[in-house]
Amino acid sequence: MIQIIKKSEQFNDVIFGGRFFANKPVFNGNEQTKPYSNLFYWSNGYVTEPCEFGLHPHEGFEIMTFIFEGSNEHYDTATQTWTSLNAGDFQIIQSNSGIKHQERIAKGTRAFQIWFDPNFYEAIKLEPSYTDYHGKNFQPKEENGISILTYVGKESTAKTLTPNLTIKKLTFDTQTKIDFPLNDSMSYTFYVLNGKGFANNQAIEKDDAIRIVNTDKINIDFQGELFYIETPTVLEYKPIWM
Repeated sequence: MIQIIKKSEQFNDVIFGGRFFANKPVFNGNEQTKPYSNLFYWSNGYVTEPCEFGLHPHEGFEIMTFIFEGSNEHYDTATQTWTSLNAGDFQIIQSNSGIKHQERIAKGTRAFQIWFDPNFYEAIKLEPSYTDYHGKNFQPKEENGISILTYVGKESTAKTLTPNLTIKKLTFDTQTKIDFPLNDSMSYTFYVLNGKGFANNQAIEKDDAIRIVNTDKINIDFQGELFYIETPTVLEYKPIWM
């Protein structure tokens, strides 16, 4: 099954008096975007003026933030330090038994924040942790004319609690048509960071999401950037939202 979820069909939100815009391809409470596998929440945020999320708590979830444009300053109660993330960087918070954090986001920032359930009821027994990963330490590989950057997975040094998780960015510098291989026991969401083209002959453009399950390949005819998450279709534990 391949489903295109247009930006207008996602959960769209505006906060901080119009300074922060977000569209959410995974969001609980919306039938089109409901959580699946271990993927609970996914927000694509744009910041038009500086804004700040004050100190607030999390527990159990593994929370990842990917910076594509701009910058983000972050404080948390595990490290008790302010750190900066710039375009190309990402962070992983293992909130586990409980952590509080705070974020200051610069004008012009575009970022994903994505929440996973790594087995919530086991995670809350563990100490929380927070790790920054910097883009300079993650180099893409060329394959079939596609630049493939692995954030999380077998070829990455990033450490995660969420089992069998892969996160990658695909860059198509020129219009490229390819049958991209998938694992039919896994579920996927592809997100169009920028560019346009076709996925299985269906038109896709910036901020569209593509959900895929029970499929061993997808035909892509595209120029631009695609970000994707691969998770098991069937988990060995019951996610918290079930």
